[in-house]
Amino acid sequence: MTADVLLINPPDTKSKYKKYFNIRIPPLGILYIAAVLEENGVGVEVIDCAAGEIDYSGIEKRVEEAEPFLVGITSTTPLIREALRSAEAVRRVSDAYIVLGGPHATFMHNEILRENASIDFIVKGEGEYTVLDLYRTLRTGGGLAAVDGIVYRKGERVVENPDRPPVEDLDTLPYPARHLVPRENYRVFDDNLPVATMICSRGCPMQCSFCASSALHGKHVRRRSTGDVVDEIRQIQDNLGISAIGFMDDTFTLYPRWVEEFCREVIEQDLGIEWGCTARVDRIDRSLMEVMKKAGCHTLFFGVESGDQGILDRVKKGTRIDQIKQVFATAHDLGMRTIASAAIGLPGETRETANRTIKFVKSLKPSFALFSVATPYPGTEFFRKVHEDGGLHTDWSRYDLLSPVVETSSLTLEEIKKLQKKAFREFYLRPSYLIQGLRREGFSFLKIAKSALSA
Repeated sequence: MTADVLLINPPDTKSKYKKYFNIRIPPLGILYIAAVLEENGVGVEVIDCAAGEIDYSGIEKRVEEAEPFLVGITSTTPLIREALRSAEAVRRVSDAYIVLGGPHATFMHNEILRENASIDFIVKGEGEYTVLDLYRTLRTGGGLAAVDGIVYRKGERVVENPDRPPVEDLDTLPYPARHLVPRENYRVFDDNLPVATMICSRGCPMQCSFCASSALHGKHVRRRSTGDVVDEIRQIQDNLGISAIGFMDDTFTLYPRWVEEFCREVIEQDLGIEWGCTARVDRIDRSLMEVMKKAGCHTLFFGVESGDQGILDRVKKGTRIDQIKQVFATAHDLGMRTIASAAIGLPGETRETANRTIKFVKSLKPSFALFSVATPYPGTEFFRKVHEDGGLHTDWSRYDLLSPVVETSSLTLEEIKKLQKKAFREFYLRPSYLIQGLRREGFSFLKIAKSALSA
């Protein structure tokens, strides 16, 4: 089957979420791009190599079958090598235009174009209408200078066009083209529980020095209407038969009133969904948790980051230790599943602060804990400071939240890794915790605990 545009999510063997929680989620970014292309009469095919276990020879075969005019590939920092190898696989069998997008390409476009002849264009930021505009321009032989949001070569020179303004009214976007990927490929926790993912907002006003969200989507938050979100849920239920939803917003609870309105609509319309989301401890309280639980929410993911207030302040997290304690106690009291995510090796980290974080996370009694290695991703303040100090490690394959790439003034890379292993070991190897987890989650819990201990 031929396609005008082929969109590729590259192979992924590094994801900590896939490894620990059996999480395989649809690539929403390229599915939104596919939906906009389809809405405008462009034939599209999507290859999700990460979920479908497709290798580079599989990419070559699909490209030969589809004979695309344009190929788009998404790229995160830890998977940029895989994205570039995917581009090389495409180039071996096709003369199609190759476009790279995603967070890493957005922030490292000059380096990528200088070093990788297989890439023709970079799409920066939100790509839905940039890819459509670029496709139309290339098809008609128009001038590239008129296409906002792209970077490309012109002879020996790299040309960066003006940024494209982000989509202001998210309700105008078509729903992701989920029909282009096999529903059975996606899971969270349970091998037998298909899941759909959704995004209700873009942008983040927070200043966390380790996060690139505001650099990618802007500090101005754009929210969908609750009615539009509910309509998409109904479409997922009707078309896919799925009622388990993972909300992938950077912070789903950023605006509690919006969340409360959404929950009331879910309850009133008796949608019967089960869902989980991200949350900030300063943007949720007991009353909101209660209505969320009534609306089907069973899992809350919190970025705890550190058990040391000085570290939290240094990375501009904007939360307090007492807030974190209170929110986890409330969630525990309400019987909600919680995931506490912490980072070892943030700026200012010492052996003492890391041990304090390990002890603190255990005291919170979360259902699960993730201990990442602090990683300076491109686009973050953390990255800029490390780069300015001359300590930047540019083997991007190590930017997987499991491999230390930057030391602190007190800890070597080896010490940071040892502390991360200690954190997982001390959290998961508690007899009482193992018994409670097995009762709560069943045998899938043992898989998660075993994977965490292999970090």
